[in-house]
Amino acid sequence: MHRTARASLLSVVATALMITLNHVYSIGPRAFALGAVLVIVPTALLLWYRATKSRVAFAGYLLMNLWIVVGFGFLKGLWGTTLPLFLGAGLSARSTSYAPPSVGSLPFELGGVLTFVGSVFVLYYGVQLIRARRHDARSEPAAARDHFDAQFAGSVAIALIAAASAWTFAHEDRWVAPPGGVVRIGVIVPTTGPYALLGNSFVKAVQQAKDDLKGTKYRYELVLSNPGPDPLKARDVIETFIRTDSLLATLGGISVIGRVTKPYAAAARIPHICVCTIKSIGDAGYNFTNIPSPEAEGVRWVQEAQRRGIRSVAMITQDQPSINGHANALKAEAARAELPIVSEQRFDASVVDFKSQIERAKASKPDVYYIEAFAPKLDLLAGQLAEVGIRNISSVVAPSLSDRLDLFEGVWYTDSNLRDLDFKTRFEERYPGTRFATHMMPYAYDSFRMIVAAFESGQNPAVYLRNLTTFDGTADRLTKAPGSGNFASTPAVWEIRRGRPTLIK
Repeated sequence: MHRTARASLLSVVATALMITLNHVYSIGPRAFALGAVLVIVPTALLLWYRATKSRVAFAGYLLMNLWIVVGFGFLKGLWGTTLPLFLGAGLSARSTSYAPPSVGSLPFELGGVLTFVGSVFVLYYGVQLIRARRHDARSEPAAARDHFDAQFAGSVAIALIAAASAWTFAHEDRWVAPPGGVVRIGVIVPTTGPYALLGNSFVKAVQQAKDDLKGTKYRYELVLSNPGPDPLKARDVIETFIRTDSLLATLGGISVIGRVTKPYAAAARIPHICVCTIKSIGDAGYNFTNIPSPEAEGVRWVQEAQRRGIRSVAMITQDQPSINGHANALKAEAARAELPIVSEQRFDASVVDFKSQIERAKASKPDVYYIEAFAPKLDLLAGQLAEVGIRNISSVVAPSLSDRLDLFEGVWYTDSNLRDLDFKTRFEERYPGTRFATHMMPYAYDSFRMIVAAFESGQNPAVYLRNLTTFDGTADRLTKAPGSGNFASTPAVWEIRRGRPTLIK
């Protein structure tokens, strides 16, 4: 009895350590408190039982075992980690009806797998402890112990097969017709703060796409959510929105918000198309991006710079995820093309005086100053450059978002292509006085159209998007490699002429 109890407690402690390792990555420092409970409480109960033979203590110890086995080992370790990692990966490689598993860090995933393995030992020794309490297991014939071990192994194998079968059935994405023939599409984009221009442009483009629909099988409703520009504050808004609004799909813009939306769309198993430059958002399961990649922008910008005879570049950019993506891609392409970056500086959102950055960049004597920021920092930087006579500036996207286009007269930059110019004309006629944000609007428009095409196809919409490799868009022909979650397109060169963004190439 005592030997079995020691083995049981050792399995509990080892599994508790694995549970702690796994939960550090999901609940932070609270995981150590959880681990302490899982170690201290069973230990105290078992010591109590050994000292008093209390049935309450024994029952409490077994309940702690049951919690570890069912709550952590089978629900979290097996169903939530082991089966997705191994069975899910195999199924998604064979069929697009299954989303590729979302893989976390190695310690997190390893902790989940080991939690399941440990829980099997907790179960084994827990059952042995019950048997030992009834009679001295050491007096059992070897054949009886071997028979129990064989029965236990067979039971675990049957349970694993049943769990794998249930997981396979539950995680297949099948077509289900929209309830009442209505497809509710959530639009998650900040329409206030620094992203107001992009966010409001996104909403208007999606509304125009909806109004342009003709002869569809289903009725499409837009449900708007303004999560605000702060991703930390947006988390609760987005979680509640997706959980409670009966959404069948989501559309989003702005990468910092798209990253927040990503896990909630995946958990709800509804497609989410984001006009986002952070490629990792596109997991090819339920999340997809639709915009020229930073790498494509970098290639196009360097090509145009070389065509213009530019031989050196100074960079002054805001430290922000989307902008950093553009800056890093441009630097990589410039290095490949042997175009020197002679000065590079990044500033945070609190900076209002750029004199020191400008002086350092000016000392490097570049042919062009690459600048990128969100308004109003963009206009502050451009204005201070103009004050010292610097007009040879360029960018990716940013000038089209400026509130002071006069500061950018004659400036060239790369931005989304726009092969359907009629789309821009129709938008400006419908929303006179509203600026057309080229970097956002055609892709928002096309993202809605792709969601509609998915539902109209009669396939599960996420499966349709996984299989989709080309789509004729208003900006460009969109392409997506099999197994990718990122729709790609080629950017174009624009210039500010007479106070208006003008497509020149």
